[in-house]
Amino acid sequence: MNRYFSSIQAKLDIRSVSFVAHSRKPERTHFSCPASHEERHLGCGELGFSAMELLIIVLLIGIVAAISVPSVTSIMRNLRMVGDGRALASEINLARMRAAADFTHARVYMDLNANTFHMEEWNKSSACWKTDGDSGPCTQTTSPVNSLSQGDSFGFGSLTTGPTTATTSTAQPLACTVGVAGAAAGANLSNTACIEIDSRGYPVDSSDNIVATDAVYLTNNQNSYTAIAVTVSGKPTIYSYTGSGWVAF
Repeated sequence: MNRYFSSIQAKLDIRSVSFVAHSRKPERTHFSCPASHEERHLGCGELGFSAMELLIIVLLIGIVAAISVPSVTSIMRNLRMVGDGRALASEINLARMRAAADFTHARVYMDLNANTFHMEEWNKSSACWKTDGDSGPCTQTTSPVNSLSQGDSFGFGSLTTGPTTATTSTAQPLACTVGVAGAAAGANLSNTACIEIDSRGYPVDSSDNIVATDAVYLTNNQNSYTAIAVTVSGKPTIYSYTGSGWVAF
């Protein structure tokens, strides 16, 4: 009997040892990175970039920048000039509305030397031109003006042909006058150009005759040109010069 119980006890001891062995968590094995350069690449690996890799990346960035910067600069110049063209066209449309609404004349006044422009309305009660947005009854030297973008100016370079059949030759609009178009136009103002609109919305010259050849030319001295041509009905249209001809923008 004792021998029988001893055999059972031995079996229980073996099973207990086996259970403990299987339930014990395995110990983690810690590895240390090899010391030599070759062993590091074959073993744990190395984070970051080498000096040569960084140099190649910087070189590639420099090449991409050298290619793209001139193109971006040229695009920005053209966009600024087109923006100035749109601003001038907006002023011409505003002059048409003001002239019709107040039954008077209005004009876009351009200073060809200062590269500025503004809209004026003929003040019939004070017999003078009044700058739009000015608090005074007549235009003063302190009246507000709009400046062309940096690098832009009034001009057409060596171009000889305008954007429309009416503008067969390139020329800025006629000079502004001291008075309103007609018998009291007065003297011309030097280094200026004006697009004057009568109360019916037509562009007119200093004698109050309708004209169809008005066009304002802008350049940025980089062989880029923009024109704002005004039809006989007073409607402005913006054109860009492509190098071989004019295209409506």
